[in-house]
Amino acid sequence: MTPSALPLLNPVVALAIRAVLGGSVIAIARYFYAHPAESFRNSARVIAEFPWITRMVRGMACFCLWGGCFILGAAVAVQIFDLHGDLLAAALVLLSALGAWMLRPKNSSASTPD
Repeated sequence: MTPSALPLLNPVVALAIRAVLGGSVIAIARYFYAHPAESFRNSARVIAEFPWITRMVRGMACFCLWGGCFILGAAVAVQIFDLHGDLLAAALVLLSALGAWMLRPKNSSASTPD
């Protein structure tokens, strides 16, 4: 093991890195869920006008929101509580889905046409 990688073995550092990663994924996903077409406004204006683009970006943002919740939940379960196994994985998937549903932004600037 190289000496520069030794600080990563510290459980506090590992938890902090995973918490920052999960939190940043959640923050970015919430922004893209609330403003799905804004990322296309400058580069591809024609694409931003299609109604299915908004639904697609929101779907991907919801999946990323779930992923960020899963990263945070796994970091807490493994690093703090030292839990492992298939039952934990199933519980984390369900809890992450619930967390992603609760963390969705309620107000969005662009509404999806149905």
